[in-house]
Amino acid sequence: MKASQPHTAQLETMDVIRGYVSRIDAAFEVLRGKLEAYRPDAVIFVGDDQEDMFDARCNPAMCLFTGEEVWGSSAPFYVDQPSSDSRIRMKVHSDLSKFLLERLLDAGFDMANTSVMNPMGPHPERGTSHMIVYPARRLLPKLDVPIIPLFLNCYFPPLPSAKRCWQLGQALAQILADRPERIAIYASGGLSHDPVGPRAGWIDEPLDRWVLDTIASNRGERLQHLFTMDSASMRGGTGETRAWIVAAGACAWNAEIVEYIPAHHTKTGLGFAYWPERKGAL
Repeated sequence: MKASQPHTAQLETMDVIRGYVSRIDAAFEVLRGKLEAYRPDAVIFVGDDQEDMFDARCNPAMCLFTGEEVWGSSAPFYVDQPSSDSRIRMKVHSDLSKFLLERLLDAGFDMANTSVMNPMGPHPERGTSHMIVYPARRLLPKLDVPIIPLFLNCYFPPLPSAKRCWQLGQALAQILADRPERIAIYASGGLSHDPVGPRAGWIDEPLDRWVLDTIASNRGERLQHLFTMDSASMRGGTGETRAWIVAAGACAWNAEIVEYIPAHHTKTGLGFAYWPERKGAL
């Protein structure tokens, strides 16, 4: 891929990449520490599925998992046959997920739901979406906090608009405001990237920094205007920014930016941020 990437990709030597790995590890450690200090009763994981749980037979715009447990493989994608040792199981806060489903329907969201682990993608042995499995091991190493998977279609048109994602975040905050549980929401997804498309390796750093500055300055409502016009930068994996928009809609105060790495090697703008705990909010 190097020949098709910008000249700056040539600067990513192995030493640089090792530095990226260290920075990513440190960023995850910051987020893990914040979650641990918050002591959530449940964590909502919102992000795209990418044909793990769903395929062309059924690919909902938004879907809550309401069953008791999800499982998946933490092995990298380049491992064709992941070992059983890589499989992890995560308890789902089923009661709260069902409550969210009912209330979101009342709020006008045509939310799909599934309560059965039946992966329909080309590699069903991998289980649920990597948007859950990969970060869960980093953020919840003991896997002792129940989760709520909220699958958001970020790749396969027709896609939910940025405005609808913002509204979803706002609705989550309103619905959960009177609940006794301490709830965290984790937006799982990269910033600008096009992993298998014509812009593979090309990262829109100005766009990424604008998104991060927007949430840091509590101007998240501006994110509603993303995806309103077609452009090469907004296609492909950049659609995962929708997960960030949901989190920004739920957390309408200043975010803290932890790290940003425009990593050509992973062909992704890697962003890490959190919203500090706020009494009476997510």
